[in-house]
Amino acid sequence: MNRKMKQDTKTLTVNLICQVEGSQRLHSLRALMLSDYGLKDLPADILKHMKSIKTLDFSRNNLTTFPEVTLKTLETLDISENNIDSIDFVKNLPNLKQLMVEGNPNIQTSHKIEAVLKCPSLMKIDGDDLDSIHRQIQHIKEKWKLQVQAKFEVLYEDRFTEDMSEEEFQKAVSEFKAIVRSDDLFASANSETEKIIIEQLVTEVAEEVHSGRHFRSDVQTPRTPRSARLSRKLSATSPKTSATTPKRNKSRNHSSLLDSPTLKMPQSPISPISTPHNRKRRRDSDQGELTQKSKRDRKYSPLTWMVRKNTVVDHDLISLPSVPDYDPVYFLRCHSEGNDPSDEVTKVWRCAFEPSIEDPEKTTNMLATCGGQTVCLIDCNTGKVMKRYKDSNKYECFYTMAWTTVQLNNNRKEKTNLLAVAGQSADIKLIHPSQFVMYATLEGHRKYVSCLTFHPNHPTILFSGSNDRKIIIWDIGIPNMRDYTVLFKKLHVLQAPDTDALNLVLSMPSQTLLAGCEDSCFGWKADNINKISRDPDYQFYLPTVSSDGESNVSTERETVDGLAALKNGYVVNKCVGDDIISVWNVKDQLSNNDRAHKRKVKAHIRSVGVKPAALLHYTTQDVDYINMGTNKEMMVVGDDSGNLRLYNVNELTNRKSKSCDDIMRPSRVLEWPEIAEGPMKQFCQKEVVIVNSACVSHDGEYVACGTDNNLVCVWRQIRDSSEEEMMLD
Repeated sequence: MNRKMKQDTKTLTVNLICQVEGSQRLHSLRALMLSDYGLKDLPADILKHMKSIKTLDFSRNNLTTFPEVTLKTLETLDISENNIDSIDFVKNLPNLKQLMVEGNPNIQTSHKIEAVLKCPSLMKIDGDDLDSIHRQIQHIKEKWKLQVQAKFEVLYEDRFTEDMSEEEFQKAVSEFKAIVRSDDLFASANSETEKIIIEQLVTEVAEEVHSGRHFRSDVQTPRTPRSARLSRKLSATSPKTSATTPKRNKSRNHSSLLDSPTLKMPQSPISPISTPHNRKRRRDSDQGELTQKSKRDRKYSPLTWMVRKNTVVDHDLISLPSVPDYDPVYFLRCHSEGNDPSDEVTKVWRCAFEPSIEDPEKTTNMLATCGGQTVCLIDCNTGKVMKRYKDSNKYECFYTMAWTTVQLNNNRKEKTNLLAVAGQSADIKLIHPSQFVMYATLEGHRKYVSCLTFHPNHPTILFSGSNDRKIIIWDIGIPNMRDYTVLFKKLHVLQAPDTDALNLVLSMPSQTLLAGCEDSCFGWKADNINKISRDPDYQFYLPTVSSDGESNVSTERETVDGLAALKNGYVVNKCVGDDIISVWNVKDQLSNNDRAHKRKVKAHIRSVGVKPAALLHYTTQDVDYINMGTNKEMMVVGDDSGNLRLYNVNELTNRKSKSCDDIMRPSRVLEWPEIAEGPMKQFCQKEVVIVNSACVSHDGEYVACGTDNNLVCVWRQIRDSSEEEMMLD
């Protein structure tokens, strides 16, 4: 056909096919090459008769659409250099292997992703393999899958029964799909591609439930914890944890070790204890480890304060009021990678008791723990893991968590607890504990997140500290309990000078935000969140102790790896390498410095020399990232030998603040229990245990800790028989 005839051609006809291919038998046609014919229209009535077609070439024409026609045998389609603006037609080409679409101005990468989703048989687009596109699809799936599963558990559960027929099941799934299509949360999908993936995920989750795979423990796809009925089904097929009761090395035997038939013993001895230089925050990181100077290596100016030259002996210590004794009742290994009970590598970084909804000043007996990819909710009364969230990102390692209690928008009297967790991925995940649904992700930090805390008076205001040397203030909003839609926003970004925050505390009497950092302790005026300054207002110089027992202030930079709030404006802090823990009142320190000489560290940063109200004796060690826990009357902290030190600080925080150089011994030390027999014997060797964090319930009934060798340990207060009878009455 000459060029003029080609230019006059506008529509595909049978005569044109006959002229090009020499045959009008469309049903036997295997290839049709019509490149550069000026075609604008491809009638579906002609294409539908091509029952054997394998190759179509309509490149370099003027097509704007490809017809909605099913071609089951088509394997190669070239529509490059046209004006196609939609790729939806590929859903009708079930065996298409190669697609050429380059040169269509309106076809973007998202269209290619859409093509792969709608036509799974595709192997190449524009001559390229689809590896990069499949990676993008997997990334989008990870973004949405947990939210789809969460909605499925919340909205679908009531419609699911074990004896429902196939027809009833399909009807329920269709109803759920309709709910998802009209849902506000999924309306926020950024593209048609994301909406397609969401619908596919709805179908996948429904099919998993229908086939029973959604409940099986050997399915390792990330998923949210089950609702109550589904949890029972899961626990019947695969116990995830082994709860055992170790025995204290005491004359009285209040508890015994329960052997777990599911516990697998390790094939090799437990590895030696990690040194401080091996305890790095970054998991599987190629970056250099964080190294800490020991007290032996630090040099102090003769004009400032001296380190204590002689170790304080026991008889030099002042006694604190006593606290009750505790027995270890449950040791659990519930953060294992791959649910392997012999996993001794995963670290349990934080633990925190859930607040009471009726009175957030009190706690329940539910304990949240985080470490590795997992967040667990444990009932301390029974030692059972009630709920478990596993993140879909296999590189995630959760380092920190914080609870808050919010008032729901739709009911002024109804409240709910929310849990924020964060770690290696730099994203903050918000979890609703009743279903353990991860309903929102806060993205803002560039490196791992070390600490989280909520504002005591504004429960939706969250502070997060990161290795990117930023502290971000968020308003996490209040979720809609029906579908977990929520509006959250980033309010402010604070800058920690040349360091990163390890712990954050809001001291309310002074309206001050404190940050215990790698290189010092800083503070921001927080009386008005909307006007908080970017740079800190204060740098706090923390005390050391000289040979004569006097507390003084060091100008050396300290790694403040322990910082916690007590009542009446007091805080307690611990520095790496120090064997002294300081108790001080923030408001009083700031007031005293207002009357004293004001020395600037940097522009707008005022130095504050801390004079402690009390000094608590600890233990000498160089292990970092050991966090403290407090309630109104007690502080608890672990060490590198598996011990827990309990301090009764009630009297200290009730008295008027004044400088004190007396060093006070712990009210009680709970030693790591000796295990004489049973499956936990090799897991509980004293020399291999570092306690990363500890916490105490509001009434002191329970003390809990997380360790470096992947254990959650629960200790219960020992009561005499009369006390137990009174509690039962």
